[in-house]
Amino acid sequence: MTTVRPSVIDVHLHFIPADLVSAVQRSVFPGVGASRLEAGLVFTFADMAPCPPAQPALLNLPQLVERGAAEGVDLHLVGPWTDLLGYTLAAAEAAAWTRAYNQSLAAACAGRADLLPLATIPLPYPGLAASELEAASKLGCRGAVVGTDLPGIDFDSPQLDPVWEAAAELRMPIIVHPTFLSVPPRLQPRGLKNAVGRAGEATVALTRLVYSGALLRHPELSVIAALGGGGLIPLTRRIIRNHELGWSQTDSDVAASLGRLYFDTCGIDPAYLRFLVTQVGASRVLLGSDYPFPWEPHPVDKVKQAGLASEEAAAVLGGNAQRLFGLN
Repeated sequence: MTTVRPSVIDVHLHFIPADLVSAVQRSVFPGVGASRLEAGLVFTFADMAPCPPAQPALLNLPQLVERGAAEGVDLHLVGPWTDLLGYTLAAAEAAAWTRAYNQSLAAACAGRADLLPLATIPLPYPGLAASELEAASKLGCRGAVVGTDLPGIDFDSPQLDPVWEAAAELRMPIIVHPTFLSVPPRLQPRGLKNAVGRAGEATVALTRLVYSGALLRHPELSVIAALGGGGLIPLTRRIIRNHELGWSQTDSDVAASLGRLYFDTCGIDPAYLRFLVTQVGASRVLLGSDYPFPWEPHPVDKVKQAGLASEEAAAVLGGNAQRLFGLN
């Protein structure tokens, strides 16, 4: 009798398709620029500082897949590079940009059993974002990646409700990834943006989302917190106590909202992963690599080193993603 190994699914992978780069270089999008420097391709967006140079691996999907396969990954959910979400673009161009990015991602994944695309949506324009989410679903995108830093809107804003409603109706999980439109000066030196800044940014956005009650208003909405939720889980009791003291300005059940969130494994430390599973349950944690970035060199091995029970490890490595993204 042959034993079939459970699927291993990476839900956190970044990629820039070559045809999207070509469109930028042909000035198809006036608000987006790209210049090739020695350090890599540098993108610019209106009203934002230039993006950091895109490392070559971001544009090399075969290399990304080969790296994941070498770690034991069977299926990669391929999402956008979050520096390119285009949240400062004007409405019409933002919609066109996200549609082009999603079409390019879908084309790059077409015909591959080991790849599925994740969309980007123009989140600062919630009506357009809901429409683009539906369009992305028709392209074959299984979910969407959104950034936390939006011009003029926070994650507890009622303005975002059409997006959450559309995601719930379409059964498209939303991955919340920490981003910066402008990196605060005190986070610019010593790599602090990535060392600690993104964790803080994720924690603030997710706490606002929890306080908004959106996760309870839309029971079919699935939200996955990238980077293991930043500091959200270690601060859970403080977040709830803040609500009990009346500071959260919500009558929503905060503990129940926290219980609706999912988390990826991008917390680097196997001991933290074990803590995360202990706190939220193995059914709410999904494998993420953050490739091609070097923070998680061996994401599958980390799960195996976390001391989880075999059924817990199987759920984290792929079972939860199969269920959440409808891959069965």
